[in-house]
Amino acid sequence: MSYHERGYHRVNRIVTTLLDGRTVAKGVSVTPVVWMAYVTVTVPNLNFIEEVLNIQWHTDPPVDYVDVGNKNISGNVVGISLSGSGTGTTLTLEIIAIGV
Repeated sequence: MSYHERGYHRVNRIVTTLLDGRTVAKGVSVTPVVWMAYVTVTVPNLNFIEEVLNIQWHTDPPVDYVDVGNKNISGNVVGISLSGSGTGTTLTLEIIAIGV
């Protein structure tokens, strides 16, 4: 089985710890959405997010286009507005962030 078939990409985890003590970690949220949604993702391995390094989205059923809009960070929670995913779509949103 591949990495994705086993579901490892859907797990909150620490990616790496830097020499200066900061941590790179991933948070995942699975949400049913309609055309436009505001989705929050918690990165439980961080107390404070300094910056979001990467945003990945996966939809079920597959959708050709999702527009990522405004991004807000509060503590260890990232909120993102999304549009274009279609009604009845399940959205898996993965955030990779750096912080402490």
